[in-house]
Amino acid sequence: MKNILIIILLVFVLNPDITLAQSTKQRLIILADMGHDPDDEQQIVHLLMGSYKFDLEGLITVTGRFFRKNPTETVKDLRPELFYKIIDGYEKVYPNLKLHAEGWKTPEYLKSIVANGQAGNGMKDVGAGKATAGSDLIINSVLKNDDRPLTIVANAGTNTLAQALYDYRASHTKKELDAFVSKLRVFDNGGQDECGAWICHEFPEIFWIRSNYQTRSFGGPSNNELGPITWQPFENSPKGQHDWAKENIQTNHGALGAVYPDRNVNDMFHFIGGGGTIPWMGALVPGLSDISNPWWGGWSGRYSREKIANVPGYSIVVPDELQYYPYSAFTDGDGVSEKWVNPEDGKIYEGKNTAIWRWRQAMWNDLKCRMDWCVEPFENANHPPEAVINGNKEASIKMMSVKAGEIISLDASASSDPDNDELDFNWWIYTEAGTYKEEIKLSDSNRSKMSIKIPSDAKGKSIHLILEVKDNSAIASLYDYRRIIFSVE
Repeated sequence: MKNILIIILLVFVLNPDITLAQSTKQRLIILADMGHDPDDEQQIVHLLMGSYKFDLEGLITVTGRFFRKNPTETVKDLRPELFYKIIDGYEKVYPNLKLHAEGWKTPEYLKSIVANGQAGNGMKDVGAGKATAGSDLIINSVLKNDDRPLTIVANAGTNTLAQALYDYRASHTKKELDAFVSKLRVFDNGGQDECGAWICHEFPEIFWIRSNYQTRSFGGPSNNELGPITWQPFENSPKGQHDWAKENIQTNHGALGAVYPDRNVNDMFHFIGGGGTIPWMGALVPGLSDISNPWWGGWSGRYSREKIANVPGYSIVVPDELQYYPYSAFTDGDGVSEKWVNPEDGKIYEGKNTAIWRWRQAMWNDLKCRMDWCVEPFENANHPPEAVINGNKEASIKMMSVKAGEIISLDASASSDPDNDELDFNWWIYTEAGTYKEEIKLSDSNRSKMSIKIPSDAKGKSIHLILEVKDNSAIASLYDYRRIIFSVE
């Protein structure tokens, strides 16, 4: 611990104008309607392959109303056994994973955080005396002696979270309730029951992202809109995505890859959505993404700067949400459009899904390389490089106070790769994330050392500079990132 503190102090001494936006692992609970759609099982396989990068505190099986024959009445059975099935696969490859990185959760720990949430659907199963193991797990996690926020990813209905809030409010003061709510960071994958509207109406200060578009863009957002092809060399179709998965996940990648299902519903392949993978992907790249600032963008997408009123859930849910108007949430859609030129083919993408598509090749490469860790020795696999700026190795977002007209020099030459692969550097301005919207030209943007001149008219604005460090591996290129946010005085 003393050595860590010394290193951190040295960072601040050598870089007095740099502060850290966040520098700790993200805490995470997943709510999933396991067995409802194969993409939830896809998601959990993927999640476990990145779980050494964050603190996973709960795997809660819940209900949802999408893909049901009678979505207004039928209640799907809870299927926690699907969590255990995937963890059993993880257990078989766990010894090999430890050859590649530190921090993996033990299989025993993962099994201990599986819990059932509400068995019923929607607000009908929320109220006095309806606590479940899942709602209690949420309460206990929030109340841990841990100052970090708790991210809850809802890839189904949110009535288990609603029950936790209902129970806590019933037995605590307003001050205690406010502190409880302030710890939460909720990412709602599409609004799959009316409980999100109830929660946001009853607890208007809650941090709530509702994504109706970007959350489906890991492989979609739809079978007819797949975006840039990141599953080469296979065909541009949902079937092509599954052919990629068969080669890179399902076969010859151990027991965990073997339980990764096809997303084949009614004898039709659907795009690999990952069951809401996007909401937690940002936890893998803490030098780029920050859940507490969703308008900054990154691997979990980019969302509105302000909460938007009455963001609808799925169409079958909307009629039940009306009674809880008004409510508000951060969200995506046409108001969060981005423009990006794909460096692979020069094609221009512009729209509400581009905030994910611009990172997607890196994400698919990341999954491909991580799956190799299940079966390969260290020397036969690829591992992410480490980006370093001005000697600072902290995997976090950097904040710098600068003056208009000032020239800032940055040096990433100390960046390294654990496999000794050659590195490529790319510095660029993420215009949509900042508040200064004019073009800024960078000198030496493809070199390890570069400089940026802060525009003379940028006073009072923010500028987001992204460093991408890419390794050149024959397996697939992996990336690391550092974001510097310039606050112009």
